[in-house]
Amino acid sequence: MQRRRFLDEAARFMAVGLVATGVAIALYNWLAYEPYHLWSPLHRHLTWSYIVAHFVGMLVSYELSRRWTFRNRSANKAGEGFVSYAVINIITMTTIPLGCLWFSRHVLDLTSQLSDNLSGNVVGLLLSQAARFYLFRRFVFHRPIRYYEVYDDPADEADEQVDPATISG
Repeated sequence: MQRRRFLDEAARFMAVGLVATGVAIALYNWLAYEPYHLWSPLHRHLTWSYIVAHFVGMLVSYELSRRWTFRNRSANKAGEGFVSYAVINIITMTTIPLGCLWFSRHVLDLTSQLSDNLSGNVVGLLLSQAARFYLFRRFVFHRPIRYYEVYDDPADEADEQVDPATISG
């Protein structure tokens, strides 16, 4: 059962990554290049377009991860764990693909455009996706939801608690 849940989470995580990447790419192209002659606030500002698009993609990824991928492991409150999520996302999306690119270039001495793309954008992104899945499960969405948290109202628990001073012996 746990293996099945793990594989389900992994498949949902990959789907979320695909959706968030699609959102980031579409938004980047709209912001940077203004396709179809639509108004764009960052027309030709490529760096800012990239930053804004990928930040929005990260927000989409976080919400879908929280609500769908790790729905059985969600944090207590909306937004809880977002800073950890963002830090892990930023570190793994930069260091791992760049490390793969560096290894390909300087250790394997591969210098073609194809090898750069395969090492950084294929191998690097797949490894960073695997690292993020592990790190998100371990540090951001680490706590499985308990049965009583879904069906019981926390306010009811506070009402039911007995004050020790009122118990007579």
